[in-house]
Amino acid sequence: MSPKDNRELHDLLIRIDERVKSIQDDIRAINKERNCSANSVKIRTLERMVWGCAATMVGIAARMTYEILR
Repeated sequence: MSPKDNRELHDLLIRIDERVKSIQDDIRAINKERNCSANSVKIRTLERMVWGCAATMVGIAARMTYEILR
């Protein structure tokens, strides 16, 4: 490839990158505007379930450790 071809490809890649960034910004804005309350409730419920399971597992591990050391 000649330096001229390299420069043209470089410019093309820069333009593509700028377009991709603008599309990502548009998608981010759309997702920020579109906040579904049903999804928020589901996510909150899932978070509570995960934290509950984590707390239960920590409790079981603590109980097992206590029984082993006793």
